Amino acid sequence: MLPVKKILISCLLFFIINLAEAKEFRSIAAYLEVFPKAIPNGKDGNWLKSDRLKNTTAWKNANKFNIRLENGFQEYADIAERSAFYHWFQHQTDSLGFETKWSYAATITTRKLEKLLTQPAKLSGITNPEICAFVTEGSRVIFDDIWKSLRLLYTSKPLTGKAAETWDADLLLQEQKIIEPYYQELSAATIKKLEKLLRKENFFSRLMPGYEFEGNLLNLRDRWYYGMKMMHYPNPKFP
Repeated sequence: MLPVKKILISCLLFFIINLAEAKEFRSIAAYLEVFPKAIPNGKDGNWLKSDRLKNTTAWKNANKFNIRLENGFQEYADIAERSAFYHWFQHQTDSLGFETKWSYAATITTRKLEKLLTQPAKLSGITNPEICAFVTEGSRVIFDDIWKSLRLLYTSKPLTGKAAETWDADLLLQEQKIIEPYYQELSAATIKKLEKLLRKENFFSRLMPGYEFEGNLLNLRDRWYYGMKMMHYPNPKFP
């Protein structure tokens, strides 16, 4: 339960620290400055920004390397990188025979939230500094916390049917419990802005993919049902 100022400070410190350890490089030249004898093929867990944006083999190799690391979550510095990882993880588990969908919903959600950090969103007034801090810090704490669950899933036998639904439901609940204190710290004005976005009550939000939110954003159960709806589970039962 961090005040907005503390969240902003922690985000700044996290960004500064990751500049020295970031696994994404802006160019081959930048990569070779650090690893002059290496080949930028992703097999060392590093990648170029262009690899992520183009979903190249190097990007996929880097994710395959990092998902096996206990602290692999530290290699992804911002919401754009985490969102791209979720996208890769969903396709990778699909190809292995899994029927889990949590990372599918996480991809959609983070892509929408990332738009709230853009200059057009700020200029239009649909976002504010509190929302930006919430999105930035929230995406990090969720990613860091659920990493262990993603690793365990990746190295297990494929989950299908009811077992896959149960896994999704449990991880979604874990996610919402993690972010709950951050929701409770938001001002009433910010909650109103977020609910308008999720209910598609303005032009900007209508351009975003996903279902309209129903319920109270401060209610964990309502957020859980919304997540299950995004994963196309018709009649979920709250754990």
